[in-house]
Amino acid sequence: MASSEAALIAWLNADPAVLVEAFGSIPEVRPSSFITVERTGGQQTVIVDSPTLAVQCWAETRSEAMKLADLVAFRLRGGWRQQSYVAACDVNSIYNFPDPDSGQARYQLTVTATLML
Repeated sequence: MASSEAALIAWLNADPAVLVEAFGSIPEVRPSSFITVERTGGQQTVIVDSPTLAVQCWAETRSEAMKLADLVAFRLRGGWRQQSYVAACDVNSIYNFPDPDSGQARYQLTVTATLML
């Protein structure tokens, strides 16, 4: 299995319900809406990876960012959890998190997962 970040990014990009692209960092040319995924912590053993992930949903308005975050949370609790390598996935928080540099609307999900290596 790829890294937890790469695995989640690939899954989001393959999910037809998620209509925007996911990246590991802010793309050089920003789309109007997109998702970034960043590992912020968590334990990893030889067998199990238990990452904490920050999933940021970027959009033109706060309302659009919130709707995207709600959609991603729903899909994570359902679809990603169904992958053979995902033993558990929880969305621990969703909150308004506007980008201080660009002022772009952004919501952040804090996600914990248990992945089989």
